[in-house]
Amino acid sequence: MNTQQRLKRVAKLQSLLCPRSDGPTTLEELYPSMWKMNQKSFIEMAKNNSYQLFVYQFEQEDANAVSVAHRRTAARR
Repeated sequence: MNTQQRLKRVAKLQSLLCPRSDGPTTLEELYPSMWKMNQKSFIEMAKNNSYQLFVYQFEQEDANAVSVAHRRTAARR
């Protein structure tokens, strides 16, 4: 993928994920939305590069959210 294709892809993602953005969006702002849309695709994209750190972070955040939700459900019983 060349630079022009990457820029076009980022612009498309930005318009999809952050339609009300008032300026440029960083990749760090786009990644959580990409993760929520399609985790498998994000993991595949992250293979063998530094994006793997985001995968670990998002997996931890998801696990924490599940844990909190489980505790809230258990407390209601």
